[in-house]
Amino acid sequence: MVNHSKPFDIIVVGAGPGGASAAIHAAENGYSVCLLEKEPLGITGRYKACGGAIDWKMVEALAYPEEKIARVIDSLELHHLDGESYSKKGEGAVVWRSVFDKYLADVAVAHGVVIKDDEPLVAIEKQGPMYTISTTKEKYQATYVLASDGISSPTLRKLDWPRFPREDLILTITQEMKISKQTIAKFLGHSSLHLFFSIKSLSHLGYAWLFPKIDRITVGWGNQLIRINKSREEFNLFLNMPFVKDLLKNSTTERFKGHLIPVSVRPQLFKENVYAVGDAGGLVDPISGKGIPYAIESGQIAINTIKLCENKGVQYKQGHYYEETLGKDFLQLLREKRVARDRIYQNDQTLKQFLTLWEKHRSSEIVRRGLI
Repeated sequence: MVNHSKPFDIIVVGAGPGGASAAIHAAENGYSVCLLEKEPLGITGRYKACGGAIDWKMVEALAYPEEKIARVIDSLELHHLDGESYSKKGEGAVVWRSVFDKYLADVAVAHGVVIKDDEPLVAIEKQGPMYTISTTKEKYQATYVLASDGISSPTLRKLDWPRFPREDLILTITQEMKISKQTIAKFLGHSSLHLFFSIKSLSHLGYAWLFPKIDRITVGWGNQLIRINKSREEFNLFLNMPFVKDLLKNSTTERFKGHLIPVSVRPQLFKENVYAVGDAGGLVDPISGKGIPYAIESGQIAINTIKLCENKGVQYKQGHYYEETLGKDFLQLLREKRVARDRIYQNDQTLKQFLTLWEKHRSSEIVRRGLI
């Protein structure tokens, strides 16, 4: 094992949107940064089980190239299996996470970030003011560590941080299907995403989805982990719905993957110069499962916190400033949504009430105004 000779200011573990964006922001602020990724990025990036829907404002904010977009969308079609449908308008895009994440990683390299991919973290220890991270290939040192390595976060697990309660975990199943453009247009339209709901017959605490890309459809289903008996059989209930079955009858399966997402904020978000970012911190919308914008923003807030506390000479206040800024931006809202989610999913009647409201209002407005 080779020791990297020069310590970094910051090591970011995990090259997803939160980690890469944090690394870019840190480099822009003059920090030396190492971005560690357990999987090989290669030329095309690494696959991530994710629908890949993002708001158009994010496309613009990240200067994301339009040629890398898999589909431009203008509506979210919401279907309850009792027969009701709702249409929520809004501009956005669907991206392949492999392409999206690789784009951000390439931007990070252009900003001077050192990326080490295909290097799983195997150990982390604090030695004085520095952290030493050992991977399968080398050792690296830094003053600060950003854990952006997902819900199971090896970084935080090896530091003995508290884990997420099982009741706050959602199991999702993603199946990537190759299909003709003509079939997508016939069944799903040219610019819509489709979500399906039913507590009684589809998901006790979640939903299913069809996210079309160019000539692929990301088919997904999610439910609260503790409520699932036989995940494959429950996922197949969605696949065997007449509409979905007709849509996919001439398609071929290219990937099938399960993935956990958190739906509550981790009890601890900072300790001794280590920050939990994105999914690693449970910074995911408990109602929609949306995580990319929170990952990006939390990574940038972590870097801003480091800079602020260094400039003021109050590094001991990092945890306070981090949570305070997260709270002003979205942390408190996520906690309120976690409580509201249980009200929404009491039964199919309350779920339909929410879908009716969601058609015309943002979920944050519904929750903050107590509309449900």
